[in-house]
Amino acid sequence: MRRAWLRAAIVPVALLLSACATQSPVSSPTPEPLSPTPSVTTASETALTGNGDVPEVLDPDLLEHLPVTVHSQSGYQQHIFATWPEFGKPKIDAAIRGYYLSTIKQFEQDYPQPADPEAPSPELNLDWHLLAASPSMIGIVADGYQFAGADASDLWHSMWFDPSTDTVYQPADLVNSYAVSTALVGLEPSRRTMVTTLDLSPLGSNPYGAATLVAFTGNGDLIVGFDECQVAACVEDRVTMTIPATTVAPMLTAAGKRAQAAEMDPVDPTTTASASASSPSPVPVVTPQPTAKKVNCKKLKCVAITFDDGPGPYTKTLLSYLKAGNVPATFFMLGQQVDTYPHTALAVAKAGHEIGVHTWSHRDLTRLSPIQIDKEITSTVDIIRNETGVTPTLLRPPYGAVNSTVRKEARKAGLAVVLWNVDTLDWKTRSTPKTVKAALRDTRRGSIILLHDIHKTSVAAVPDIIAGLQAKGYTFVTVTDLLGNPQPGVMYRYGR
Repeated sequence: MRRAWLRAAIVPVALLLSACATQSPVSSPTPEPLSPTPSVTTASETALTGNGDVPEVLDPDLLEHLPVTVHSQSGYQQHIFATWPEFGKPKIDAAIRGYYLSTIKQFEQDYPQPADPEAPSPELNLDWHLLAASPSMIGIVADGYQFAGADASDLWHSMWFDPSTDTVYQPADLVNSYAVSTALVGLEPSRRTMVTTLDLSPLGSNPYGAATLVAFTGNGDLIVGFDECQVAACVEDRVTMTIPATTVAPMLTAAGKRAQAAEMDPVDPTTTASASASSPSPVPVVTPQPTAKKVNCKKLKCVAITFDDGPGPYTKTLLSYLKAGNVPATFFMLGQQVDTYPHTALAVAKAGHEIGVHTWSHRDLTRLSPIQIDKEITSTVDIIRNETGVTPTLLRPPYGAVNSTVRKEARKAGLAVVLWNVDTLDWKTRSTPKTVKAALRDTRRGSIILLHDIHKTSVAAVPDIIAGLQAKGYTFVTVTDLLGNPQPGVMYRYGR
């Protein structure tokens, strides 16, 4: 299977993504074709974590024949990055979008940017995973992390719906809530042997109604999950309780039975028969096209133009602009976006552009453990290599957040750390003229220019930026050519 760290979506048509230096939103066009034969098997490693059973996530290629679009949003003052799917169904999309946007709004209200510039910024990261798929039922789960300045916690929120009728199902629509709540209370003593601080009593007589995760195992057992700190001490992580399939069977509604079947035996929602699992795709063999002959940056006024947060729906348009100007560029890609746009990532490589790592999920790496940093980096290196045949040698940390641990992990991964010295603020202004003006005004010899190919206004600025800087005598090169011989773990803001 292609996807190792399951994250993003499928056929993107709209996008509200934002910055890596900080953030913002947008909208988009053509669907991205996916792998020829989608797999119906689950991911090789469980993407969700919790104290207890957790549902396995599915390869979102199962949704390739649905008009799925991926939306994302980031915050400016706080470190916010969220991504979610929409299905072209008014009620379903309103429910999904409503959860994500309300969660972001509440976070912004509860945790404003500290007045002390030295204080850590609050951070919210919301992703999504596919849990179940069939013509009459799809299940997804929002998978989140939030840092409030002192405490960090994980959260999740499952959503179930029928794509054929545009029907959204609440947890109470899937089971007999009273019966499930009674079963949960009955399980509490035995579950407490593993979760010593477990206490459902604050939730009243209907603990199921307060659950944030409702899902099933591959055997049909019902998994009921709660957010971190919700039913146990925060150190216990997100807690789940499992009701065996034989016990839960009489508690399921008709919708609940469809949800259970869609998780036990997932199929393409546009068909009635399961597709057979495919074998892993071979690693592409890429022969990059030369974009320009080697230049001597000791003699020429070299600059590097870089693009973060992609690939996205505007990246192929950007490639045409770069080709027209005979300009090489460096793309710092998110693993989850490569997972969503593998063909676009391959097109970038085939065009001869440089590809670097921007981590998998746009987390602030300075808040992560060495193991977590390593996973954010190596999972992205792996998917870039698998989808494009290119092995990256550069890392751009999200938000430009770097410390000694990040540099150490970058060195271990063989990656130089690349920031920038020209921030066009394209992620903030969303103005093509202002983006062009900033690039032409601030660029000097050796500059590394920051742009984002997930914004339509930013991509639209590229032809004028190229023409304007070339008119000033600048020569575009990749970051590696600008720096000469960037070393793993060493941080660079500009070149020669």
